[in-house]
Amino acid sequence: MSTDDVAKDTIDQTFSDNPDPSKNEGYLDKKLNVLQERYSYERLSDLSARRLGAIDLDEEGMSERDFLHQDFKELYKRFPGESSDHKRRRWALGDDYQGLAPLTLEQKQRIHDCHHECSRNLDRARQDALEREDLAGPLSRFATWLIDFVDAATPVVSIQR
Repeated sequence: MSTDDVAKDTIDQTFSDNPDPSKNEGYLDKKLNVLQERYSYERLSDLSARRLGAIDLDEEGMSERDFLHQDFKELYKRFPGESSDHKRRRWALGDDYQGLAPLTLEQKQRIHDCHHECSRNLDRARQDALEREDLAGPLSRFATWLIDFVDAATPVVSIQR
């Protein structure tokens, strides 16, 4: 048996073809902590209203809100679907394969709660940035009203995955 065969056998033994949902917990703990830190109010409050997307988009056309939703979309993509072929997924991901299982309802709720908390922090930081920068133009007043409206409607209209 060559060293490549031995390495392949150890990988095959480490990750089964029917991953255990408990492996998701460690990955979620690490990833959700990173996202909570990245989108904490303390970190976001240092950014400008322009960067937060309250006034206008930044040079690349992306605001922190866009990055927030993109990060959570990528998080969901890391987990296989209910009907995924785990062998093919392990082969396709290669070294990135972590033996993650489809999300349970509790894990989906954890992700949703974290996404909601990060969105609230972002909305609060955007509102504070607008007030701090004291933009009195009609466009900024409309943006302030719109942020207040979205902030008030967020608990009512939430994205369920």
